Amino acid sequence: MNPHDVWSDHVPDALSILSTHEPDPIRAAEIRTRCHAALRKGARRPSLVVAAIPDAGWRRALAPAIVGSLCAVYLFEVLSRALRLYRL
Repeated sequence: MNPHDVWSDHVPDALSILSTHEPDPIRAAEIRTRCHAALRKGARRPSLVVAAIPDAGWRRALAPAIVGSLCAVYLFEVLSRALRLYRL
C-alpha cells in the first residue's frame, strides 16, 4: 500500500450516498407489543424439559459431576502425555 492508495479509496464516497432507513413508528409499536405479549406468555409456561422428565432433580446434580470427572480424566491424560514426552 502506498500513500496514493488512501486518496483513491472510493468506499467512503459510495457509503455517503446510502440513505438511513428508520422503521415506521406505528409498525414498530405493533411489533414491540406483540413481542412483549409473547415474552409474558412464555414466562408463565412451564419448561417442557422439566415437565417431560419425571424427577429431574437428581439428573441436574449428576450432569455436572459427570462433566467434572471427564474434565479431570482429560487433564490427567494431558499431564501424563506431557510427562512421557519430556521423560520425567
